[in-house]
Amino acid sequence: MGSKSGLNLNTPPSKTKRLPANGLQDKVKTPANSSPSKISKNESINEGLSFIVRPSSSTGWATVFKVYLNLDVIRQLGFTAGDLVVVSKPGEKGVVGLISPSGVKLSNQIVELNSSFRKILGIVSGERISLKKFKGRPTNAISVQIGCLDYEKLTTDESKDLAINSIKAILKDINLISPGLRFELNSQADTKSEAVVTNISGLPDIENLNLESRSQGHGDEDLLSPVFYFDAVNTEVLLSSSCNIQNDIPAMIGYSSVGGLGKQIALLRSKIELPLHKPELFKRFNMAPDRGFLLYGPPGTGKTMLLRAVAHETDAHILTINGPSIVSKYLGETESSLRSIFQEAREYEPSIIVIDEIDALVPKRDSDDSGEAESRVVSTLLTLMDGVGSTGKVVVIGATNRPNSIDPALRRPGRFGQEIEIGIPDAIGRLEILDIHFRSMPHKLSHGFIADIASKTHGYVGADLYALCRDSVMKAIQRGIDNDESIEQMAVVEDDIIKAMLDIRPSAMREIFLETPKVLWSDIGGQEHVKQKLKETVEWPLSHSETFNKLGITPPRGVLLYGPPGCSKTLIAKALATETGLNFLAVKGPELFNKFVGESERAVRETFRKARAAAPSIIFFDEIDALSAARGHGEAGGDRVLTSLLNEMDGIEALKDVIIIAATNVPDIIDTALMRPGRLDRLIYVGPPDLDARLKILAIRFNKMKIATDVDIEKIAKSTDGCSGAEVVALCQEAGIQAMNEDLDIDCVSMRHFDAALKGIRKGITKDIIDYFEEFARSSGNCQ
Repeated sequence: MGSKSGLNLNTPPSKTKRLPANGLQDKVKTPANSSPSKISKNESINEGLSFIVRPSSSTGWATVFKVYLNLDVIRQLGFTAGDLVVVSKPGEKGVVGLISPSGVKLSNQIVELNSSFRKILGIVSGERISLKKFKGRPTNAISVQIGCLDYEKLTTDESKDLAINSIKAILKDINLISPGLRFELNSQADTKSEAVVTNISGLPDIENLNLESRSQGHGDEDLLSPVFYFDAVNTEVLLSSSCNIQNDIPAMIGYSSVGGLGKQIALLRSKIELPLHKPELFKRFNMAPDRGFLLYGPPGTGKTMLLRAVAHETDAHILTINGPSIVSKYLGETESSLRSIFQEAREYEPSIIVIDEIDALVPKRDSDDSGEAESRVVSTLLTLMDGVGSTGKVVVIGATNRPNSIDPALRRPGRFGQEIEIGIPDAIGRLEILDIHFRSMPHKLSHGFIADIASKTHGYVGADLYALCRDSVMKAIQRGIDNDESIEQMAVVEDDIIKAMLDIRPSAMREIFLETPKVLWSDIGGQEHVKQKLKETVEWPLSHSETFNKLGITPPRGVLLYGPPGCSKTLIAKALATETGLNFLAVKGPELFNKFVGESERAVRETFRKARAAAPSIIFFDEIDALSAARGHGEAGGDRVLTSLLNEMDGIEALKDVIIIAATNVPDIIDTALMRPGRLDRLIYVGPPDLDARLKILAIRFNKMKIATDVDIEKIAKSTDGCSGAEVVALCQEAGIQAMNEDLDIDCVSMRHFDAALKGIRKGITKDIIDYFEEFARSSGNCQ
């Protein structure tokens, strides 16, 4: 899509070969005995010369396909008014237009195009195009199919006839038509709806002849969209609810194509469009409007797409800089390119300069990555932004996913004074994005199912959701091929989406890839009170958030699971991740420590940053005692890590929709600051399993084993009194080993094997250990 959107001006204006402003002679050095060559009558402009696109100053339907040039340019290029030419981006397919002299004085390098024509080409004001003579001949259209966005409102024959007559009147004035042509249609209720030409059928014999001649090389046209004449008498107009164009027309990226960013779009429009088109309002108050805007946020959230939408929706001169591509290895060339771009912006204001990946262009001058060349570029951009004037008719928009890498001198009022966060979408935003993708593809999905998918895709950005839709399409196609379905029968179904979700992970989680544990509550025997408290802590805030708001309370921030080793603390955390479907980040305490000063604290910050980006999420700290021993009783490095942990859990930056689950065997050495309300709010004792719990653990294990009929499960459960859950599982493992020692080909495990295993069992939980945890429960006020 990016290659067709018309926004990658990788060649700066200073490097683009144009028609000279004072004549059509190409000013190059020539030998002394020769004179500068003029453009020959048969030379086509696409041979190195390009024009700058500007909005047409002429109005009316008859101007839609007009290509307005300076009259002198038309003459010297060998064209005459009414000639058909192919308008295209250099090296790409084009659309046929009609040469016409401009009614106003134009510079030699300017071509004026109607907005409807620009939409077919997928270009914006400020882009470069080339022209060449069209050697074919348009045919009369037999029928024209019109996709109407408000087709469902045309419920009667009378309303359809009225719409058809209105369309015929418009197309008659336009005369030359192509698929992809968009125009506004007035309805009976004095409202406007957009209509689009989706398909045109021409005279079969002539059309086939043209196709044959092209294949044989007799025509050099490779059109983006074929061209036809509209015959008001003989051309039939057909209405359709589909707006899918039957050609390679670039997809229109407007504000309606961007989902989940309604607030950001509204803010951007109010800040940009008003100063560009009504600067006199700011003059009235003697105040200069914002001239710079910085879009920042994680990768894949839609920053570049929003820039493209602004370019297509705003009737301004657009100049685009792709940060890394403008940087030159030659001294001073990058600065020269920037000056040329700003000069053109001032010349053709109102203008918008779009800088994508701006962090690559203007890094901090005091950073290790910045040298003398980068410092000069930063200084040049600062000077240019200060010099655009106070009219507000030149606006600069930058985009980055590394805002803190940009030189701070740019991030002040008067330069990039307005910063707009393009964050990870919430469930409503994800639903908008999915609806946009699914509306353009055949599917058998209910709106309720799509909404359910939106609620489950926590932490997914727009790019992730696009990848999810693309992967589901691939699965639908493969299923259709396997079942010998025709193309018309293929459609995305619910199972395709569900399978695709197993393969597509949120971008924020990819660098810390962690296989989501496949542990269910039913895999854990007993511990019902622990399960219930965890559900209250994690599930209730998500499923009953309105009740929390109504009661004016905040959900618990974190939970500390403490108890003897082997009592399912880690297993419970895994089951919580599986059952809730939340993004799960597992951190083992010792893993965060690093021998280099500051690296351990950075690892803590990164963990919480990723959790915020993938929210709602769970951070599970196993063996948290290794991180959070009471301060003053260990090394200074451990104290710094604990301080970072405390600040992240309940510091200045809010920790929204991130639940902390921690587990430990030695709770009394954990710093008390970590166990206050607002951090680890709830302390849950996970003790040894009682008789019922041991029965459930044995039943779960027996379901996975081949057990003889003489095995007495109750006797085994009673014999394991005081054992941890892990020891009960180990008993079953040992019984299986005993059976294999007896006979490697044995069919099942018998009671004698369990009796032998029971004789060798070693209980790791002593009375002293139980007393230790009971004393901690009393001292912490957590008696259960």
